[in-house]
Amino acid sequence: MAPLSTRRNEVFSSLAKIRKKVRKRMSRKEGHNASAMKSLPNDLLLEVIAKVALNSFDDLCRIRQTCKEFNEAGQEDYIFQHVSIEKFPLFPLRKRKRFSELMRRCQKCGNAEALYRQGVLDLFSLRKRCEFESGFECLEKAVAKGHIEATYLYGVFLTCVGGEAKQQGLQSLCSLNGKDLSESRERFMTCIQSMWVNNVLVRKILAYNDRVKACSQCGNLQNNFVTKRGWDDIYDEGDNLNGCGSCKMNREVNIFCDRLRSCTYVNLL
Repeated sequence: MAPLSTRRNEVFSSLAKIRKKVRKRMSRKEGHNASAMKSLPNDLLLEVIAKVALNSFDDLCRIRQTCKEFNEAGQEDYIFQHVSIEKFPLFPLRKRKRFSELMRRCQKCGNAEALYRQGVLDLFSLRKRCEFESGFECLEKAVAKGHIEATYLYGVFLTCVGGEAKQQGLQSLCSLNGKDLSESRERFMTCIQSMWVNNVLVRKILAYNDRVKACSQCGNLQNNFVTKRGWDDIYDEGDNLNGCGSCKMNREVNIFCDRLRSCTYVNLL
């Protein structure tokens, strides 16, 4: 009978041979996967990763960890143009430097959400001192990319300006359905409540409510259908409003101004 040490060495030797075989198979498999990735056209690879990034930023981080090709492609400007950043807070509590770098990169690459956020900050943040031109320019770029919230805010601004711009603003609002209008309004109010607001622009917007307002299409007075009040403001989001489409959009602007006043505690005295 062979000594115990000899049998142990035989077992270790057989295990070592098995490990070598497994490693060889794994290396062949990885080499096959790598060659398959390299054979993909770069445009197709970018489009695949962009679809993943559009779903969530976390998914983008995960796919970049899978292989070298995905990691390199995931750093392209095209990916940051499409990456989803809606779940990020406007002002993060941690890792602010890295967050600011990410937002700047997304904005530089033409990310619609990043442009919308920068537009809101430039227009309403007290730190920005109401940089109206740069803020409105960011909003216009986001609108051109089909961003719903930017289209809403852009339409409200133009409607409050009045004159020829008012009709363009009403058309922008009419391009959105009822759900888009209410969700865009409430999301903007959430952003406003999380920052120190520069009241210069807010007062100008609220001055819209002090004008004599009548629909330019059918002549209906807006004061007849602004809000219903109780302990809380209650807004009828249905389509049971008398008047034309412009009447409904004018009413939406009134609701926006009403909500803005309650969120910022600004009164025109």
